[in-house]
Amino acid sequence: MAKKILIVEDEQEVLALLKTKLNQRNFQVETSVDGNDAIDKIKIFHPDLVLLDIMLPGIDGIEVLKWIKKNQPQILVIMTTAKKEVSDLKTGYALEADYYITKPYTFDEIISGINILTTLKEGEAN
Repeated sequence: MAKKILIVEDEQEVLALLKTKLNQRNFQVETSVDGNDAIDKIKIFHPDLVLLDIMLPGIDGIEVLKWIKKNQPQILVIMTTAKKEVSDLKTGYALEADYYITKPYTFDEIISGINILTTLKEGEAN
């Protein structure tokens, strides 16, 4: 199961809530509020999974996703966004996002996404 999670989210309230709830579930959590910082944190923190908002200051989430898949393809990525159009979903999956959750979402949806992805990854390893 993913143990280290990087949350990339520019909405401070959402970021703080997710961090608190994931810490309560014994995940090791780092946070970032923009795309440039997210890439720097990935290089240092080496997360198992990234919760990645699409609309970010600096480098947007799509560019961060491209960087992850090129440089750290073993990292699982859950895209989180207010964009709900089918074309946005297709773009996320075309760029190899592992899961896509639209806002507003519940914490249970985040946990379900984490559990699904880590179960699939563990199955591939066996």
